[in-house]
This record gives sequence, structure tokens and C-alpha cells, in this order.
Amino acid sequence: MMRKTVLVFILIFAVAAFCFGSGARELGRSDTKTLADNIIKWKDHDIKSYSIKLIYAAGNRPDTLFELKVVDKKVVSCLRDESPMTDLAGVKQYTIDELHNSTKKLVRKNKRNAPMLYIVKYDETYGYITSLVRVYNPKAKAALGINDYNYRIKVFDFVPEEPVKK
Repeated sequence: MMRKTVLVFILIFAVAAFCFGSGARELGRSDTKTLADNIIKWKDHDIKSYSIKLIYAAGNRPDTLFELKVVDKKVVSCLRDESPMTDLAGVKQYTIDELHNSTKKLVRKNKRNAPMLYIVKYDETYGYITSLVRVYNPKAKAALGINDYNYRIKVFDFVPEEPVKK
């Protein structure tokens, strides 16, 4: 178990070092532009109904699988680890539009001395976020706060629904 934990920390450090090691670009500004470009791509497709599966993992908790069905930009059903959820209010944050909105705030925090960094990847066709990872910043000058912890969201099995023709 300890060996696995050490390997995870080494992997996180390596990813952060690879993504931010050159120091040539200004963190946050280029991240925000890339996000804005992908939001435009998403909006150009005008997808209001879709199904997605995503995994959320935080700290040392086990991965949680969410399967959402979104109709007219509203979550109409969700399975959490294959069990139906009755309260859908908490899973709205995992819709594509809400992931875009929350990520806008997060990438602005990508500063060279921030305690946490956000690494975002996008779908090339539709522009939705396929991966959002929060990792410790090895170059941080600011101290970690009580709410600073690693997490990741991985979106997969995105299926857009055909618009209903009237």
C-alpha cells in the first residue's frame, strides 16, 4: 500500500513538472484562453442532451463512477456506482456546462506559487472537458490550506443525443 502511494505521488509530481516545468508560459492566462476556445467549440455544437460517464476521485477515497443523463441541460437521471440517485441536485456540477463554469474559476488560480495546480484536457471534436486534475504544486511558495487536496475528474463515454425534430 505504501509503495502504491509513493508511486502515485511520484506520478503527480512528474505530471506537474512536465506541464509546468518550462516556465516559459504564464500559467492561468493561456489556460483560460484554451478553456474559452473549447467552450466556444462546445457551444457551436449546441448539444443540450447527452449521456456521460465520469469518474471522480479525491484524496485516498475510492473512485466514484457517475453515469448522467442530461436532457435540455438538466440532469434527469444519475447512477452513482451503478445505484440510482434520487437527489440529483449534487450531480449538476458534473454536467459539461457546469464543469466549464467551475473550471473557469480554477484555471485562474494556476499561478507559479499557488499551492495547487489544475491540469485540464479537452475533447478535440466537441470541446468538453475530458480530464480535470488538481495536483500539488512542487514550486509552491504558499502553504497548503485545509481544503487543498488532490482530485481528478475523468469524463468518458460521452454520447450526444439527437435533437428532437418537430
